[in-house]
Amino acid sequence: MPKKATTLSKSVRASLRSATKPAATIPLSKTPPKRTKPTEAELAELAPIPEVLRPNLDILFVGINPGVVSGRKQLHFGNPQNFFWKGLYQSSLIPQNIAPEDGHKLWTNWNMSIVNLVQRTTPSTSDLSRQEMRDAVPDLCQKISENKPKVVCFVGIGIYEIFAAQSKPTPGLQSVVYDLSASDRVQPPLRPLAANETLNSNEQPQFAYLFVMPSTSGRTTSYQNPEKLLYFRQLKYIRDCVTYSPPRAVDSSALADLGPQILSKYFFEQKQ
Repeated sequence: MPKKATTLSKSVRASLRSATKPAATIPLSKTPPKRTKPTEAELAELAPIPEVLRPNLDILFVGINPGVVSGRKQLHFGNPQNFFWKGLYQSSLIPQNIAPEDGHKLWTNWNMSIVNLVQRTTPSTSDLSRQEMRDAVPDLCQKISENKPKVVCFVGIGIYEIFAAQSKPTPGLQSVVYDLSASDRVQPPLRPLAANETLNSNEQPQFAYLFVMPSTSGRTTSYQNPEKLLYFRQLKYIRDCVTYSPPRAVDSSALADLGPQILSKYFFEQKQ
């Protein structure tokens, strides 16, 4: 004898229907969450980013000071929007495309290193006073004089402006060099670069070339990344000259060929 079909009550049938309905989707907000600005107390707790130096570096890079991302990560140029590490690789200054977390390889593998003019972490470079930056110049001079790098690269035009007390310096290789034999380590001992002058072939260079490039920060829009890359390529040429055996003189015409030929609307002046 067939079994009787079970009759469900209206309330049970309603419960089953609601259970099988797809869950309502919550629309995602298109507006990203606002970043909270760190307090002065939080910034004060951030330690200076470690600096590793040794004599006779091929290139010593000089940044202005750590931003919040770099300060929190304790990494040089730690913000992923910064072009620094990409520029090193795309210009063939280094053979690997590395992240800021692998920045120690710059020193261990490729004889380069990074220091900051000012050690204090700030949300923006505009939070630094010009006096604070000037007060940091003697410490930078001491690092250069004691470690005698072949090239000092200022990653930001404003850094060199403070360092050399020069208004609106032109980016690229400077016409003056840092005299490593000078006894004055308070103010930069700068002197003109003689024509066809080269470094000594021994391990103690008598001067350091000074190179200035635009800031690699993502906030710097005056120079776009393809244009910044041209300065990295110039720097790579200079590095190759000073590490050749024996060292070669830097050819200004070769630098011009590698440098910015067509300037975008973001440049302040047109190259002749």
